[in-house]
Amino acid sequence: MAKRLLLAAVAGVAVLAVAGLALASSNTLKVLNNVHVTNNGPTKSFRVKAVDVHEAVAVGPSGFAVYTFQGETTHHLICKKTASQSTNCWAFWPPVSAKGAVSKQSGISGKLGTFNNHGTTQLTLNGQPLYYFTPDITTKNKHEAQGDELKTFGSIWHIVKASGSASHSTQSPPSMTPTTPTTPTTPYPYNY
Repeated sequence: MAKRLLLAAVAGVAVLAVAGLALASSNTLKVLNNVHVTNNGPTKSFRVKAVDVHEAVAVGPSGFAVYTFQGETTHHLICKKTASQSTNCWAFWPPVSAKGAVSKQSGISGKLGTFNNHGTTQLTLNGQPLYYFTPDITTKNKHEAQGDELKTFGSIWHIVKASGSASHSTQSPPSMTPTTPTTPTTPYPYNY
């Protein structure tokens, strides 16, 4: 019952969250330091492993943490957009979308690309589609990420971790690696 209530609450605000993400103007994945990555709150019943750390993570153009879905690639989509409220993965895990050229800040490993997913140009990292987590967005706290190591929609979600720390100096901006939209075919990087 608690899972159904959580799912219904999240689905109810998903439309607003996705609309807000559409307003993001940058196409850059950035590093955000000292993000509280946890799954001890309302998502606790979905976790496969407890997580409660502060670390550097990749954030999408909207400034929120981004995630990958274990086993998913651009050629094997698991998280799908559907008309049903109970099976619409995008209501809980909206895609990280972009228009035009994309880039990533140093500290984020892998090849950045894009592909067309249900009419949305979605960012990928190493051939894996990138997603936001709706509860992260609804809290409006960009320094907290609640979706790591959760099992929903048939697989496990992983936050995209970053190495090192991002430069926040106004004198010299962080280095960016520009990329062009591609359809990467790199297989999933984890040995599952």
